[in-house]
Amino acid sequence: MLSDSKRISSLLFTEPVDLLIGNSYGKYLWRDCKVPLVRIGYPIMDRHHLHRYSTIGYQGVINLLNWVVNTIFEDIDQRTNIPSKTDISYDLVR
Repeated sequence: MLSDSKRISSLLFTEPVDLLIGNSYGKYLWRDCKVPLVRIGYPIMDRHHLHRYSTIGYQGVINLLNWVVNTIFEDIDQRTNIPSKTDISYDLVR
């Protein structure tokens, strides 16, 4: 039987998604499948003090929204970094 990450990885290659939301173990899926990862939950071992941010209540929703939007912006920046060819969305201020 396949582990959960292997199963999700095989699904990501057949049915790609735009964004992953998960803990630090999603880092391997991000690397293999090139899908942006929003780190939330437990454990988060590969980012400094990210486990201290609230994930419940009003402040938790604001934090999650910030993480999702910033991950999308980071993905856009990585895909549009060729000067004078694809940098039309490579903005300094959003």
